[in-house]
Amino acid sequence: MDLINKKRYIVPKKRFKTLKIWVYNILENENSIYNQLYNVFALFLIITSTIGIFIELLNLEIKIPPDLKLFLDDYEEVVLWFFVAEYILRWWAVSDFSHDFKKGYYSSECEGLIKRFWCGVKEGFKPKLMWMKTPYAIIDLLAILPVIRPLRAIRIIRVLRILKVVRYGTALKSIFGALKEESYLFGIIFGLLFLWVTTFSQIVYIVEYHYGNQEMFKSMWHAMYWGVVTISTVGFGDIHPVSDAGRFITTFMIIGGVIIVATMTGAFSAALVNRLLVLKEGELKMEKLEKHIVICGWNETAEEIVEQIISQKIDKEKPVVIVTNVPKKEFEIELPRDIFYKRGDFIHEHILLEVGIDKAEHIVIVAEREEGLSERNIDARTALAAMLVKNLNPDANIYVEVLLDEDADIFTKRINIKEIIIHGQIIGKIMFSSIMNPGATTLMKSLVDKERGFQKIKVSDIGKFETFGSLLHFARQHKYLPIAVERNGETILNPPDDFILEDTDFVFLLPSGVE
Repeated sequence: MDLINKKRYIVPKKRFKTLKIWVYNILENENSIYNQLYNVFALFLIITSTIGIFIELLNLEIKIPPDLKLFLDDYEEVVLWFFVAEYILRWWAVSDFSHDFKKGYYSSECEGLIKRFWCGVKEGFKPKLMWMKTPYAIIDLLAILPVIRPLRAIRIIRVLRILKVVRYGTALKSIFGALKEESYLFGIIFGLLFLWVTTFSQIVYIVEYHYGNQEMFKSMWHAMYWGVVTISTVGFGDIHPVSDAGRFITTFMIIGGVIIVATMTGAFSAALVNRLLVLKEGELKMEKLEKHIVICGWNETAEEIVEQIISQKIDKEKPVVIVTNVPKKEFEIELPRDIFYKRGDFIHEHILLEVGIDKAEHIVIVAEREEGLSERNIDARTALAAMLVKNLNPDANIYVEVLLDEDADIFTKRINIKEIIIHGQIIGKIMFSSIMNPGATTLMKSLVDKERGFQKIKVSDIGKFETFGSLLHFARQHKYLPIAVERNGETILNPPDDFILEDTDFVFLLPSGVE
């Protein structure tokens, strides 16, 4: 067994992983802007590629020109294979097969080479098969069935592609949301425009009928058609007034119509801009996020965490949300598009639920300072947030920063939070350690480095070991050094060689600094 492969199990190859995350964000991550752009593109392909199919299926008495018919047939074929490729990419990106395979292969429940291999294959395909059972995946599969040529004879199967509009409907939510928010204003403007066109069309119709222009203005519906074409400034010229009175009224109609249309266009643009500002100012709800990181509060600690997340590209792997009362413009770092900002007080339950706190994997609560609050009161706010988070998501990994040393016991004993950092304490200890042992600071930096620092892994994922000494001997052969064992949340630093290991134990491994 190669322990180096276990490191790859924890830290996959960067380029391959980045590619998979990029594909996943485009195809599956509804919170990604790339997904929204792709949805619009996919909608265009679906709608344009089904025009010929619908005309043929409904037996409409419409003759399609031969060159257009040939183009539509070829276009439908290209779009079909495009969605076949999309389905394969979705199937590939929804899970990490190698990660899941190794998880099953090294499971303590499987013994023997053949059984281990079978457990690995079963575990590797499990999340992909689960994805294939989802409603959206079933729609995707139905849409690409015509790739099997005999099935193309069944016309209804070719039309099933239109069902994919359901999947990509999220791309239109922002537009419809903007219209809904300003529906009252749009209703007034549209009503005014309809009244303006109808009134002036009939007035011009009466005037032109009086002056004998009955060849163009044959009926009131011809007049309505003329009014719509005129007020939109298209002006085909097939219908137009010939009398001076009709032209004068038309001029007045156009001027007023342009103003009304411009008002409606401006209102729609303002509504869309407001939607963007809502996103920018952090008022958007993100309840659909899962297995993400939530940072509650903002201070120098949170800033350092975010900088590390950005530098290690963790935000490309999973969503990150910052919840704070601090305005985004006061941040000293520029947040990338993949890190979400939520403006609000994290001690309120509805704010936390809006960022999917109940489905988050990691939750960090920092000591956010506010004007007029003492350190004791800040720790009290942190404690309130910790209790609320613990109640909403008891399974999450919660990390808390406190300002006062004596307040740490409250979180440990009463709230049962184990990951507690006392502000300034660790830095002070590192600096003191450097005074007593010059060079300790460099050592500490190496230990926490993501690539070269220690890695935490389950003992059973490496192999079966009875004692820490046997694990130590095995790890040293592969240029790793076990430095601690974690059992039931308790960390045992440098245990003796005869320390008995359990299947549920985790080990912290330090890789060799020499290649």
